[in-house]
Amino acid sequence: MASLTITAYHARRTINWGILALIAYIVVKLSWGIFAAIWLMLFPPPPIPANHAFGKLSAIQFPKTNEATDFRYRLETIEGYVPPASESAMVFFMPKNPANLLALTNAKEFAKQFEFISDPTQETKYLYKFTDPQEPLRQLRYDIISKNFSLRYLYEQDTSLFTQRDVPLPDAALTESQGILQNFQLYSKDIADGTSNIQFLKFSGDTLVPTTSHSQADALRIDFFRGKIADTKIFYPNPDQGPITFIHSGSKQSKKRLLEFTFNYWPIDPLTNATYVLKPSTQAWQELQSGGGFIARFPKGDKKDVIIRKVYLGYYDSLDAQTYLQPIFVFEGDNGFLAYVSAVAPPWTE
Repeated sequence: MASLTITAYHARRTINWGILALIAYIVVKLSWGIFAAIWLMLFPPPPIPANHAFGKLSAIQFPKTNEATDFRYRLETIEGYVPPASESAMVFFMPKNPANLLALTNAKEFAKQFEFISDPTQETKYLYKFTDPQEPLRQLRYDIISKNFSLRYLYEQDTSLFTQRDVPLPDAALTESQGILQNFQLYSKDIADGTSNIQFLKFSGDTLVPTTSHSQADALRIDFFRGKIADTKIFYPNPDQGPITFIHSGSKQSKKRLLEFTFNYWPIDPLTNATYVLKPSTQAWQELQSGGGFIARFPKGDKKDVIIRKVYLGYYDSLDAQTYLQPIFVFEGDNGFLAYVSAVAPPWTE
């Protein structure tokens, strides 16, 4: 009996000491994390020296349609001023596919996997259009060089398909879309590491517009976005639309169920990069005020008085081909406002 009592005593002490050790470990780990965060805030690491290895960069070509000069801006950041940005940032090379004699043949093989068996018509030097002979409203436009494409069913000319309301649930549609990307070897790591946005759509007039619930939806849209690069978010001409898009309908007919599949993805080589000097954030703020920025998202209600709440660095991914992924200043304001200003210092951009 004495030995059992001693054993129980030592077992309890061991458990108690183990619990204390675990608590001490957690406290030390949290304390170290807080200390490290405060240290980095007070003594940030020096910026990476600029090497300008790619030479002079082409200026970022923002879309022209969203430029605006009649906004009245007011800065109300947490800091009370335009927060300073890093003195330099990385620029990444975006490789392109070379032209080759098998490009059109490969495009035809790709189209056959989506049941486009007829020969395409040439729309531009590299863009070809495939039409489904069984469903002429179902079309595929394919760039034989970039391998970007848009598969679309012209639902505006066949509104009867919206009488069937078997719209997939978000999780099911997301899984199906990911499966399509994986089957066609289009699910790159930066997309897999990124985020997705799901939006219910309702047919109104001759187009699909956002709605709030699955019960009201005639279709469901999924946008895939890249993950961060250099721990920095990537932005697009339309910040709510990713480079890869799916629109699923509720139709029971297989060829009408996928209304759209757009793949407008330009690869980034994270290992081939250079470092460039950035313009001061105050200069970017002045450019925005003078109408030099790109308005990516207009404020709701068409308000002309815009309050800017956040200013930070991002990267800009264009819908069109660009040689380098370049940093931008992002201005985030009330009522959904979002604007971009190129960040690389003027001596190093054309």
